[in-house]
Amino acid sequence: MATLMFPIGHCLGTYYTDSADDHVQQVRLGGEIVELSDEEFTVWSLAHGMSDEAGQAVWDRTRIMTLLTSDFPAEVIDRLLDRHLLAEVDMDDPTTFAVRHRLLPLQLGLGNTTDVPAMFRSGTTDLPLAGMSRVLYDLWLWAHLSPNLLAACKEHQIDLKAVLNTLHALLTPNAACLDFAAPEQP
Repeated sequence: MATLMFPIGHCLGTYYTDSADDHVQQVRLGGEIVELSDEEFTVWSLAHGMSDEAGQAVWDRTRIMTLLTSDFPAEVIDRLLDRHLLAEVDMDDPTTFAVRHRLLPLQLGLGNTTDVPAMFRSGTTDLPLAGMSRVLYDLWLWAHLSPNLLAACKEHQIDLKAVLNTLHALLTPNAACLDFAAPEQP
């Protein structure tokens, strides 16, 4: 099976200090705010996927490097992996990743419509940005209450590999983000 790459953290935007040239990109990672260079942010952003390719491409290291210019330094990916801002997930054994991370919703839940009752949406009140099945929608709504993604999948009786294989459809439009797992309650 494939090894997928996922971005970890919630984008907080650009932070300017003194001038337009003096800035960083900020990402909330757990309880910390980390700073990324523009180069790092480019890779981190690409790891979310691309809307015109949603569901069509395998998002792994090779795909990300293909989308970058030929002179882009490949070690940026390794640097982000070392900083836990990217995660490579071996789909033959994704449980370690799922125990260490959780899924957080970032958009409004919009429910379904009478026109397409099987499709549930998230986005803004004016613009639906992501569509998902009822099962994935329920996970998206409630996974943040579980300590980690594996526990959320078990609680909602959803196959972990199926979730991971479709997760970029939620990451690309920023309907959700992945973050560190929460401590389990006794």
